[in-house]
Order: sequence, then C-alpha cells, then structure tokens
Amino acid sequence: MIPAGQEGRVVNKKLLMAAILVAGARPMAADPAETAKHLDAAWFRAELRSEAAHWRAAALRPNGFFAVSLDRQWRPVGSEDGTLVSQNRQIFVMGAGYELTHDPAYLDAMKRGADFLLEHFRDKEQGLFFSCVSPEGTVIDRSKDSYGLAFTILGLSHAARITKDKRYAAAALETWAQMKEHLREPSGFFRPKTDRGYTRTTSENTQNPMMHLFEALLALHDATGSPAVLRDAQEHADRIFSRLFQEQEGRLPEFYDADWKPAAAEKGGHIELGHQFEWAFLLSHAVEKGLPNRYLAIAGRLLDYGMKVAYDAEEGGIFTQGDYDNRAVRGPKGWWEQCEFLRTLMHWAVVRGRTDLWPAFDKSLAFAKRNLMDAEFGGWYYSYDPQNPTIRNGKGSEWQAGYHVTGMYLEGLRLSK
Repeated sequence: MIPAGQEGRVVNKKLLMAAILVAGARPMAADPAETAKHLDAAWFRAELRSEAAHWRAAALRPNGFFAVSLDRQWRPVGSEDGTLVSQNRQIFVMGAGYELTHDPAYLDAMKRGADFLLEHFRDKEQGLFFSCVSPEGTVIDRSKDSYGLAFTILGLSHAARITKDKRYAAAALETWAQMKEHLREPSGFFRPKTDRGYTRTTSENTQNPMMHLFEALLALHDATGSPAVLRDAQEHADRIFSRLFQEQEGRLPEFYDADWKPAAAEKGGHIELGHQFEWAFLLSHAVEKGLPNRYLAIAGRLLDYGMKVAYDAEEGGIFTQGDYDNRAVRGPKGWWEQCEFLRTLMHWAVVRGRTDLWPAFDKSLAFAKRNLMDAEFGGWYYSYDPQNPTIRNGKGSEWQAGYHVTGMYLEGLRLSK
C-alpha cells in the first residue's frame, strides 16, 4: 500500500479496492492476430528509421552539439543555442536509431552528443549541469533546471545501456545523487528551477519534471541494474500519487503553488491532458519492471479520465488542456499529446488487455497521419489547428527534438514483434 504518514490525503477506499483487484495481476497475453490488425511493424520500423535519419542529418554538429531549431524542411532557423532538454532528447533518438539499424553512425552520434554534454554542459565546480550552452559550448544559462536534469539522467542512461561506457552510467548516478543533495526539499519534491548556487528562483511548482524524473529513474535502472535506483523510483511515485493525485476525479493537475496545492484556474491551473496518458503508460511500464501492481489502479484511473475528457471521438486524437470542471479546451492539437496518447492506447490494449481501446487508436493514428505527419519532407508538425488546417509549421525545437515521436515508434515495434 502507499506508505502511511505522508503529508496529504490518504488514498480513499475506492482506490484501495481497485488496487486489491489488480494486485497479483499479470499482463494479459495478447492475441498476435488481433495485434497485427492494428500495429504494422513495418510501418513503425520505416517511420523510426526516417525520423532518426532526419534528426542526425539536420541537427548533429561535428563537435557533438545538436542544433534542433528547424523549419519544415529541416533547415536551421532562429537561435541554435541548445538546452539540456534538446541535447539529451537527441542522445535518446540517436540511440534508438542505432538499436534499430545497427548503423555505427548513430552510435557515433550518440557518443559524441554524450561527450559534448559532459564536457560543456557540466558544472564542474558547483555540480549538476547548466541549462543552456551555445553550439561552441559557451555557457548561456547557468541555472539548474529539474526538467532538464531529468532528461540528463534519461539521456546518459540510454547512452550507458547502449554503449556500455561506464562514464555515462557514473555521470547519470552522480546527477541523481546531486539532485537529491541540492534540489530536493523537505516535501520530498524537487525545486523546478534554481540559480547556479541552488537558490530557488520561482515560487511555482509543476508535476512535469517529477514525471520525467520517474521515467529517467526507470531508464537508470535499465542501465545500471541498481536496486537502490528502483526503490528511489518507487518512493518518488508513491510521494507524487499520495499527495498530488486527485482520487475522486482520477486526474493529476499540472501546476501548483509553493506548498504544492493545485494552482487556481485564474492563475493558469489546468489539467495537461497528454500527461494523464503519459503517466498511465509510465506506471504500467513500471509494473512490467517489477514495481507494485497497485500502480495499475492509479494508471487505469488516469487512462479512463483521459478517455472521458480528452479524446475527440469525432475526429480522433486528443485535445491539449482540460479545466477543473472536467471539460476539454478545444483548440489546436499538439504533436506530443497525440504521440503519448497513441503509445498509451496500444500499450494498454496489448499489455493490459484493453482491447476496447483499439477503435480509438485506429481513428487517432489515421488522424495523426492525415494532419500531423509531413508526407513531403518527413517528420511531424508541431500542431494541427482545425481552424487553420493548411498551416504547416516547423519540425524542431528544444521541446520537440524527436523524443515523443521516437518513444511512440519504439513501443509500437516492441508490441508488434
């Protein structure tokens, strides 16, 4: 059960009963013929190959820096300064390209990217990593950013697992240790942003870095096999869902005040709908790795909430934001939300036996192919706006950088084998 004595609301009886029902459950054996009707392994393989090739050709610089600000035709646009987020997301994409193709050019790109990270982003005097550097490695932003640091653990963990280079595993473990030392607060959560000396620079909080830190710890465990890291991941998830999860609605708000109370709607408080699905995937995947089966109850609630509020049954795909009254805010649909939605639906259909999700998956994949995938130049657009359906925006930024798309393709390949 979720540890007692933690600050915040205790999980209610309804959620506890749901946890009991799934306790001891195992992933249901998927029917290969049924899975094949919905998941085309050849398509996922071809699209991942194309995605990785475009990013390597367009973003990689000889010194290992990844320049990810790109227009629709994959040409550089605007500032080329890079962040921890963009550098590590590209390390992840290059690793996926190598594991798919076994082309040493991707392995070289991953290693050069990780080496540039360690050489130029790392704060060798005060610890952790700077937030932003120039293509030449000059530090632009000396702040410490929990979101970017979560991706640093993720990128280094994938580099360590794939290359077997112990330097990357050691750096990832050190990053996690230093985050606990310098950024963790008495609440157990992490300061979202600080100056170089670890003084908090914002009074606001968000669950987003906490989510990606959980993801990063799972990857760090894959790379190191450390039982301590897996225990840390479990404690981190328990803290989040004992304090922040709104059990009655089955949702996790996005923004919080300094005391980790949900931000008021008039101050920007809302539900980030894509994150409900992202959490539903990560928690289920964590159970596959051996974490408690009780997480399936929470993940199932998040999934069902997302399907009720976010899913567009008319056109397919999901909307971006929801309000506190459980209504979706209709508007442009972002690429990353659709990728996380698709990944979660196929995962739950195959691994957890939720075959009722296949129609929504099929409809939404068709929506994405029609409106978000660039048939002429390859890759995904930032968003689709039904009010301006002919707008075709760019391919790259520190936030895009192939991470969500690649993650979705990788899960499709895993499930369709």
